[in-house]
Amino acid sequence: MIEFSDIYKAIKDNDIKLYQYDIGNMKSATIELSGKYAIFADISRIGSIKEAKRALAHEIGHCATGATHKVCSPLDLVGQHEYKANRWAVERFLPFDELQQAMKDGYTELWQLAEYFNISERAIRWALHYYTENRGMSFNEAS
Repeated sequence: MIEFSDIYKAIKDNDIKLYQYDIGNMKSATIELSGKYAIFADISRIGSIKEAKRALAHEIGHCATGATHKVCSPLDLVGQHEYKANRWAVERFLPFDELQQAMKDGYTELWQLAEYFNISERAIRWALHYYTENRGMSFNEAS
């Protein structure tokens, strides 16, 4: 189960500053300046606690991997950095073995896994895709 305490511990461990701030049409963003990182999150734009956890885990991934870029960066670079941030968040907060164990315990639907891990279905969907399509791993043994 992913708790806010896990998220805040990762923020502290990575020496990241966290600000609640209206950042326009975005829900969250990471800024790097001289090797220091800050996450800006507009909690009023994030629809649920589960989605807030997903968004913050993703932004921490940007900081932990150094995957930040200029706003005017080419789309392929932006895509690479988004992938790196998501990968870090999934490997840190939704490890394969924990997902597999949850499936062995009978949590096999997206909504069940989201409830079990206390995070959004969007995060679960990305994690399952990452492990099966990108890493070639299989959850078949879990069923």
